[in-house]
Amino acid sequence: MKPLLSRSGSAGLLPAQSPPCVLVVDDEDALRAILTRELRKRGFDVYSTGSGAEAVEMYCRSATRIDVVLMDVNMPEMSGPDALDAIRGVDPFVRCCFMTADDRPGRHATLLARGAAAVFGKPFASFKEVCETLKQIAGGTFGGSDSMAQERAKWTS
Repeated sequence: MKPLLSRSGSAGLLPAQSPPCVLVVDDEDALRAILTRELRKRGFDVYSTGSGAEAVEMYCRSATRIDVVLMDVNMPEMSGPDALDAIRGVDPFVRCCFMTADDRPGRHATLLARGAAAVFGKPFASFKEVCETLKQIAGGTFGGSDSMAQERAKWTS
């Protein structure tokens, strides 16, 4: 299944000198470790954490470095959408992609409406496509607009 992208998720590529930085958030240790390893192999800088609350804390410490968040939807204590809401309080321009095994009709569209830049089904149909989508979305955060980067800096400083 192709990932669903929101209109704001489509953008240009990152400058070559700046590898995209992804915050991976998943409560499943094995999956988080695999994602971290495989993203690093493909040239990403990666932070990772196992809960929504930790993701909010880590994002607050490293917002200017993190280009995109790749976050599980269903996690104990704080769900991915709730963590995204908390992060948006710090950075309304955050780019977040959700991953979920929940394939109920309309679920992906609901997550996009809630502010996700993309939604990936678990298991991933194509990890290459996940990487390409993350690069595209990360590039839209900084690569396309100096004014957007300046506005974002106001919110995150």
